[in-house]
Amino acid sequence: MAPALVHFLAGATLVLFGAAPLAVRGHLAGRHLWLVAVGGLWGMIPDSHYITPVFRPELAALHRTHWGDLCAFHYALDQPPIATRELESIAVAVASFLVAITVFTAATAVGDRRTRAARSPRAELVARTLLTGYAASLAAMIAAVAAGLVLTWTGRIDTVAALYGRESAVAGWLLLGGGSLVASGVFAALFALLRHRWDVTSSRAGAALGLLFGVAGWLTVVVIAAPVWMRVVLDLPRPIPYVHLMSLPALVVFGLVLGTVYPLVRRILFPPEMDQIGS
Repeated sequence: MAPALVHFLAGATLVLFGAAPLAVRGHLAGRHLWLVAVGGLWGMIPDSHYITPVFRPELAALHRTHWGDLCAFHYALDQPPIATRELESIAVAVASFLVAITVFTAATAVGDRRTRAARSPRAELVARTLLTGYAASLAAMIAAVAAGLVLTWTGRIDTVAALYGRESAVAGWLLLGGGSLVASGVFAALFALLRHRWDVTSSRAGAALGLLFGVAGWLTVVVIAAPVWMRVVLDLPRPIPYVHLMSLPALVVFGLVLGTVYPLVRRILFPPEMDQIGS
């Protein structure tokens, strides 16, 4: 089992991230402490059977099933390799919580109409950078879930873990999430470059760009980089190029979802006048 602190911080982090769009609109000023408390308690609901005088069997059953993941991925956090590495899991949880606080604070500052006009260009740049990172991270996680479901349906999620010498599906999901964050950062940078010349801000244009991005990712990462990595690092012989067609649908879905979600989240987060500043 993961420490209670990890579950509390996981819930608080997810709630703060999820509340950032509302903070940008100026609806959550002064409510961040309540969000932390509510999110933290939400993440610990499956553990409440240890202290509650009622519904103990039901809550204990929730704790032992995947339904616990409805509470800030509680069940997944209680499984190896996360649960067996307490110090590492606490460190990651604290770091993620600090990032969430930073993003939420930036979103609140953007939503504060009283100080928006008085902000310096440097503060505006910091706020834009944090919100762009938030949009990219959120889009990455949604796209990772979509791609992960495709890989799970085709029975290929374990192959993601195999790239790092792991075998479990949990490791596959974790590595897919980490890789998705990196890929989303690259996509956000590409999006920023292209929007100066073409209108790629609509979800339709973003989906087309994401489709091309997914196919390009398959050609570079799966066809070329993966076999080189497996030869050099894991000492596993793989042909170059490695035409792994089973992974293509997952990356196509990833690109489509990423390209659709990122512009949408970006439009929600950035006020029109702030978006024009960065154009």
